[in-house]
Amino acid sequence: MPVSSIIVSEACRQLAARSQQDGGQPLCFAVVDDSGALIYLYRMDGAPERLIRIATGKAYTAARMGVSTVLFRQRLLHEQLTLSDFLDEQFTSLPGGEPLFDDGGLVGAVGVSGRALEEDTLLCRQFAELILYGERMIHNGSWPAKTT
Repeated sequence: MPVSSIIVSEACRQLAARSQQDGGQPLCFAVVDDSGALIYLYRMDGAPERLIRIATGKAYTAARMGVSTVLFRQRLLHEQLTLSDFLDEQFTSLPGGEPLFDDGGLVGAVGVSGRALEEDTLLCRQFAELILYGERMIHNGSWPAKTT
């Protein structure tokens, strides 16, 4: 099942708002489908344009490899591989990309860029969790939340 653009935009809005309040550098968020094609991109005010390609590359790599870019980077180091061994110019080994799995199947991936790599990784995991939580709410019939 494809990722809902409504869920993605809400998850991005929430995480961007939190990130803006912490006073850190502005971020770029990317979401790709299961093939790695870009379906959503958000660049916070003041975020450098170069972050677009970096966040998109992180999401693309996570989708194509089916693992986080942290694990992909570890594999490269452990097996003494290089990015060029994979014959895909869009791959990156920068941490901050996470695959999205729903019912065991890959449905897409997310990438975050703009902060230190450890922080990008943490924010990316939060972004992925927000999206998957929203998707579960839709499947359970509790989205949008009803107010009384």
